[in-house]
Amino acid sequence: MARYRSDTPAARLRDAPVRARRTRRLFRLAAGGYGALCLAALLGVAMTAPGTELGSPDTASASTRPPSAQPSTSVPDGRVEDTAHRVQPVPAGWREVGPLLSGAVTDAELAGHQLAACVLAIDSPDERVVCSGDDDPRYAASVIKVAYAVAALEAWDADPTAETPYGTLGDLLEQAVAVSDNDAANLLYDLSVEGPSAPDTDDPIEAINDVADRVGLADEFHTGGAFRWEWTGDWSRVSARGSVGYLTELVRAADGRASGSAALTSPAVARIVLGLMSDQERLWKLPAHLPAGSTANKTGETDTEAHDIAVVNTASGRYAIAVIATAAGPDDTPDEVIAGLGRDVARALGGAARF
Repeated sequence: MARYRSDTPAARLRDAPVRARRTRRLFRLAAGGYGALCLAALLGVAMTAPGTELGSPDTASASTRPPSAQPSTSVPDGRVEDTAHRVQPVPAGWREVGPLLSGAVTDAELAGHQLAACVLAIDSPDERVVCSGDDDPRYAASVIKVAYAVAALEAWDADPTAETPYGTLGDLLEQAVAVSDNDAANLLYDLSVEGPSAPDTDDPIEAINDVADRVGLADEFHTGGAFRWEWTGDWSRVSARGSVGYLTELVRAADGRASGSAALTSPAVARIVLGLMSDQERLWKLPAHLPAGSTANKTGETDTEAHDIAVVNTASGRYAIAVIATAAGPDDTPDEVIAGLGRDVARALGGAARF
């Protein structure tokens, strides 16, 4: 059975929660729109009733409020990037991260799986990293679609509204990253060498790996082909260390802290890709026990793989977390181990918080 296929019984079983969430989301949107329309009508009636006056904000009293009552200056904005470039030392709980990773590796082994995991402190002064497990690069599965998205956006001037031969670039990006559709990902792969700013090559493998090679990660976040043929899809490889490195470079670019040849990509491209990851529909691994809006992740799952890589926001800053693991079928995965690891690491680092 081809490992990259999205129509296997294992894939359909794993995707069932995603389809259910999508249906519920559409229902909520429809219900919310109807509710908003009714509310607007009621407000209109109230505003035009005799004796009704528009109220003005209580600006005079704002300065007299006690400090604890003043509006917060760190209200989450939902964006992964931090253009203020704030540096945050790791908390005392950082010392717990290594043992937590080792524990997850052991738990996975006891259940018959292999697991490698890394955590990188993106906002710490030294960007320290800790890893555990055998971290030889493994088949990337859908994790590599992040690299497809970066290269396609570069080739099309970071313009999601661009009309490509296959439809709007933004639609393809959403389907490939947030939904993890293989057909859309294959088109992004093709578009990496077809856009108005495409590199001087007709080989998508070269184009996509050249992006990773800018930051020395072409071997540990490696594209081997599209999701069309087993022997090419199987050539894509990632490691846990390479994955946290790629995520960190993506965040650094989005922050505006990297430029020229030292940057993975442009700020515009990085921000779009991280935004897509923030809208991820596959949330049953690292984000499973974390608050909504506190992660930007991309999974990879087949009958033999169970990966998740994520940027997680916490009270002590942003962290890149990557788990690259094996599976033994749709009912025999380390997904719960991965979910527990995400919860425990975030808790040790001060608790997850919305971006």
